[in-house]
Amino acid sequence: MLRKLLTALLLSLLSLSASYGQTAQTTQNAAGKYTDYRRDGAPMPPLVFMSYTDTTAEARALRTMKKYRKMGMDTTYTVLTEKDFDNGANLFVMMFNPTCLHCEDATFMLEKNIDLFKKSKIILLANKVMADYIPDFSERHHIAHLPPMYIGLDSSGFIDNAYLYQALPQINIYGPDRTLLKIYSGDVPMDSLAQYIDHGKKGKRRRR
Repeated sequence: MLRKLLTALLLSLLSLSASYGQTAQTTQNAAGKYTDYRRDGAPMPPLVFMSYTDTTAEARALRTMKKYRKMGMDTTYTVLTEKDFDNGANLFVMMFNPTCLHCEDATFMLEKNIDLFKKSKIILLANKVMADYIPDFSERHHIAHLPPMYIGLDSSGFIDNAYLYQALPQINIYGPDRTLLKIYSGDVPMDSLAQYIDHGKKGKRRRR
């Protein structure tokens, strides 16, 4: 009899502990410690990415040299953050896979219409595991010669925070205050994107 009472008391305490844990978690979320970066009006997640900027043969040769490998240097990447894109215009962040045909088509579409992007910038953001594919993708689309467009690798968990896990590419559009205006997943026509572009003043295309 005593054993049954002790067992019942133990089960009761375990149930109470579990209930308290759930309440604490709910309170923590309600207190604003969790941010849903996928909802309209949400702030942009922290953005740090390795921007691929140099496609010259000389840079590729340097990258293969032992002394550069030992020093951990990579002459083709530059660290950029959201502060580098604080220009008072909308920002387009396309999460993509360089081996994805739909991503390839979307990039060709943006490349073809790049003259529309006078103020707005475009970031093509891939997972770090795609590093080996970025150089060829960048050169195939001449990204080094398209000033509004940047390509690189996610270094801050931006994709984990913002990706809907529905389709690729996913294009997130952020306003000048870097709050989320719109998300497009999969194939999207240029007409849909165009309404969010800040055109700015007309000017000649220049090298970055």
